[in-house]
Amino acid sequence: MNIATRRLALMLAAVLLVIASAGCRSNDQQRLPSQPASSAPPEHLEISVAIWELTDNPLAEDPLIQRLEKKLNITIKPIPMTTANYVQQFQMWASSGQLPDIFAVDAVNTQYYRNWRDQGVIKPLPSDLSAYPYLNQYLATTEFQDLKNDGKLYFIPRKTYDSTDYNVLDRLVVYRWDLAQQAGITKEPETWDEFRTMLKAIVEKDPENKHITGLTSVSKLLLGGLFWLYGSPAATSDGSGSDFKWIKEDGRYIPAVFSKHAVESLKLLRELYSAGLIDPDLPLTRGNMAVDKFAEGKVAAIITSGMFRSVDTNMNKNRWQKLHPEEKEFYDSVRFLKPLPSMDGNRYSAVFKTFWSESYISSKVSEAKMDRILQLFDYMNSPEFLEMRHYGLLDVDYTKSGDTIRKIDPNTNILLKYPSFTAFANLANWDGMFGLDPNFSGISPEAYDAQQELIDYAMRMTSKQAYEPRLTNLSTPTKDTFTIFDNDDMIRVMISKLPVEVIWKSILDGYKAKGLDRMINEVNAEAKKLGIE
Repeated sequence: MNIATRRLALMLAAVLLVIASAGCRSNDQQRLPSQPASSAPPEHLEISVAIWELTDNPLAEDPLIQRLEKKLNITIKPIPMTTANYVQQFQMWASSGQLPDIFAVDAVNTQYYRNWRDQGVIKPLPSDLSAYPYLNQYLATTEFQDLKNDGKLYFIPRKTYDSTDYNVLDRLVVYRWDLAQQAGITKEPETWDEFRTMLKAIVEKDPENKHITGLTSVSKLLLGGLFWLYGSPAATSDGSGSDFKWIKEDGRYIPAVFSKHAVESLKLLRELYSAGLIDPDLPLTRGNMAVDKFAEGKVAAIITSGMFRSVDTNMNKNRWQKLHPEEKEFYDSVRFLKPLPSMDGNRYSAVFKTFWSESYISSKVSEAKMDRILQLFDYMNSPEFLEMRHYGLLDVDYTKSGDTIRKIDPNTNILLKYPSFTAFANLANWDGMFGLDPNFSGISPEAYDAQQELIDYAMRMTSKQAYEPRLTNLSTPTKDTFTIFDNDDMIRVMISKLPVEVIWKSILDGYKAKGLDRMINEVNAEAKKLGIE
């Protein structure tokens, strides 16, 4: 063998060795598009994260968290956050320079978000995200691009759905159909009168002798998601105080909550409360109080959020099945209220945004950590991560042949099996669209069928009140500091002894004292400049 031949043989052997080595790598070691092609391993970094439920379970015991940390050479440090006063907690951290590296909060369009942005408390994303292709693709929607300030995006929106059509799943009304039948009701309610009649029958008959009351809610923040749909459908809000929608009424744009028809929703609310068909404890409800009462049979209906995955886990598996192990199946005992007709005869469902809340990055992170955080978000939008999020561990929870995925145990709920990973994955987005997929294992087949029935009905039967979404994000001097906590106002009207029109006028006068008319004039002037008719 001559020298040239020997060299060629050695080169071929080296190439085969490299190929064999690459073929033996696990997914944990494969490089992301956003990771540099460097022979030296990246520096190990600790990244602190504050997001709901992340501290409820040990991260070290979650194999999916371990795989993610290994892949990016990071350690996730969970930071405890409160549920009731999380906004105040973040404001305190921001003022004292103690913000975690990454934190999630619903802050966009609020004054404290603007303060964080203008004072350099939060770090903007790079204008060029081409080094992070999956993240870049995720953010490349018109809606997300419209959230930029001076050409910069200061957060990553946590997307729920592709369309606001699916917001119907964000305000679910669950009612005890078994008790309704025992009380003599033979038809599921399709109008407000029928819903009222059903609640009245359950409360008066009290089939289980538990001194049952009528409607409650897991939070007063959800109240408008049902009652505004009667008089002013676009008034539905997420509770942040800054997401109010603008409708055109009598020739000018106004916040929908101040429509001349809004008072009809308040009258309806007062009527149900005065008739004893709303749980008197609703204004004081916190945490899981309302869910416990519903599962225990102490309330006839409940307004809840979190889509069917929350109902199936928090209400059914964690409570109902423990309280009624052999008595009755949850989905045989309950029904989900379909959108009821408004005063104009049309059916509407609650509309919010395609995302709820945002992930922010502290300005105190170094450039190296910022790059790793962006790699993290890039990975969390990659097909590999989404497959893990949807199906769990390969060859443990599912098998894969080509593009065909088969769940090893169809009854395994990935959300419950890997709770830490599930909570952390929500940092990137809520993944609501996969919740509509037949392969989604986060809900039971019965929950999936009920979800699909509600979606099909809403798509077929409901419409959206016209509003101008660009005005919600518009900045004017008065609007930037103006908040509307409509659910608090609803509670005031509900429990007041004054006539609805009188207490509502008092509330409206309070908003006018804060500059409501000035804000409306500013917004309409800006809308005219922008050609928004």
